[in-house]
Amino acid sequence: MSPSIHPACDPLSTLGPSLFLQILSQLPLESLQTCYSVSKSWNELISSSPTTLYKPLAYSIGLEPPQLSKLEKIDKNTAKSSAWLNPRQDQSKPITSDTLHWKNVVKEQVIMQNNWKRGRAKGKWIYPRTNTAWRIKIDEEEGTIISTTRLIGVSVSDFETSEPLFEYKEVGGYAHLEFVKGYAIFNSNNDRSFEVHITPSALSRLSTERRSKLPPSNQSITHNKGYSFTNGKRYVPVPTISNEIPPRGHLTYYKSLTPRTECFAFRARIDRQYTPEERLVFGTSSTEEAYIYDLQSESDQEMENFIYEPEDRGPPNYIEFDDNYLYICQQFSVNVYSRNTKRKLLTFPPLFTAPFDAASAIYTCYDTSKVTKKIKPKAKDDILVGEIEIQGKWIDDLGFDAVMMASGQGRIAGRKFSAIHYTSNDLFAITRSGTIYALRNYHEIFSIQNPEERDKAVNANSLAIVLRECLLQLSTYGENVVITSSSSVFLLHTESLPKPPYNIGISQNPRMNIKLIKLLDIIQKGMVQCSCLQMDSKRIYIVYWALGEAEAGGHEDYEGNKILPPEQAINAHGLCVKVWDFSVE
Repeated sequence: MSPSIHPACDPLSTLGPSLFLQILSQLPLESLQTCYSVSKSWNELISSSPTTLYKPLAYSIGLEPPQLSKLEKIDKNTAKSSAWLNPRQDQSKPITSDTLHWKNVVKEQVIMQNNWKRGRAKGKWIYPRTNTAWRIKIDEEEGTIISTTRLIGVSVSDFETSEPLFEYKEVGGYAHLEFVKGYAIFNSNNDRSFEVHITPSALSRLSTERRSKLPPSNQSITHNKGYSFTNGKRYVPVPTISNEIPPRGHLTYYKSLTPRTECFAFRARIDRQYTPEERLVFGTSSTEEAYIYDLQSESDQEMENFIYEPEDRGPPNYIEFDDNYLYICQQFSVNVYSRNTKRKLLTFPPLFTAPFDAASAIYTCYDTSKVTKKIKPKAKDDILVGEIEIQGKWIDDLGFDAVMMASGQGRIAGRKFSAIHYTSNDLFAITRSGTIYALRNYHEIFSIQNPEERDKAVNANSLAIVLRECLLQLSTYGENVVITSSSSVFLLHTESLPKPPYNIGISQNPRMNIKLIKLLDIIQKGMVQCSCLQMDSKRIYIVYWALGEAEAGGHEDYEGNKILPPEQAINAHGLCVKVWDFSVE
């Protein structure tokens, strides 16, 4: 650290502390950190003004509005004005309900973001009742995990302890499950209806009038099938005319939705999130049509309907939608529909990019088991991960035309698009034959009105990563992308992708490698039963066959020692939830 700066050259002396702090508060984190070492007076000023300097940064590093709102409430309750040269506050204290240090808030968020990029995490297990998990959803508000099972039932357990709280018995096995802000949706297995049930927190947000209009529980397939582990007896739902709130984790029948055609894929999300117009919505697709419902509406009729053209009809593999577009995964492509016009906008990827995928069997692809570089864990209880350097494929790479001609337009691999999701700017899709597709800047591209210009933009922004693994599940959160295969879990951060355009003739960008992180504390026999992938800002969750891993002798750590799953994980059928937590210091 420099001992001093000549006053004539020191902006602190020239401008004064107040104005100088305003200037420093506009700096990005890296630049602000550098300022600590400029001089002793700068260090003292920055150290004594954490709220002024770090609070603005907290709004620019990926914290979500609910988190920021909670922090603001704590800050208002504990606000203390900071003055230059006050004794330095202890910045090492943890954040509690009584104290708040904005510097620590920023530090923890930046550490977690870096952990995601490097794959640094701690392992955890959750054991839903009977260890027969099929689909899972995390309810952070209630601190629970909701799961449908491979037997018959829907269960709710404590997230931290796995203690069972509530269960619907005998409502059908292998039910799909969606969840959004207190609304759980699952298919009934009896007909083409979907049932919507709400958590105690969601029930408490209903007005007295709205609650009084809820249908009676005897209209639900769950009637007389609820059991409360909290109370140790059969559960009788709280009357709709009552103001009583059920115990934590206990679900309440809300309504049923019955599309006109039998649907095979469904998805719940939030429209216009974090705005006054926010709505909880539910989308589902049949072979002929798609429907979007307003979950909060009293109506059980769809608010949007999409009718497919004859050439686009067929069993959907997956459905996703955002505020503006609907995405339907089918065998050889993803169809994109405008939620405004209800018409198909385009097909992604374009037909002549099919060789990206067909080539997964005969063109340059990566055997991840051979190209994975193990990374020594930073701490003893960190999970083992590996890094993979992969070069993406561009639409006009040499050899793709010949591959397409030889492969019958790319369909020999039977590529089958299995999932699609999006980040802030990028659209990702995966196929069972081993390709990750990324469409960069998709908002901007889809807004292009001229179809020919739009197709050119799609081509210039389409990137493919070809792996020698069957890709099954995909999830995104922020700029993090997680993909599962029949044997692996991969992490990708959008920062690792090269900048478009991806055309040899016009691109000035170098062909940079793409970094994937591979989690190595799992094995193929455990992944073979992986039926669900979820993630949030801190964690990844998968359904994992712990018993299968135990039967195969466990997985290896960095030194080659065998590690077995815990005993609770292999009890009964051994189909539990494996968790990776990236919020570690």
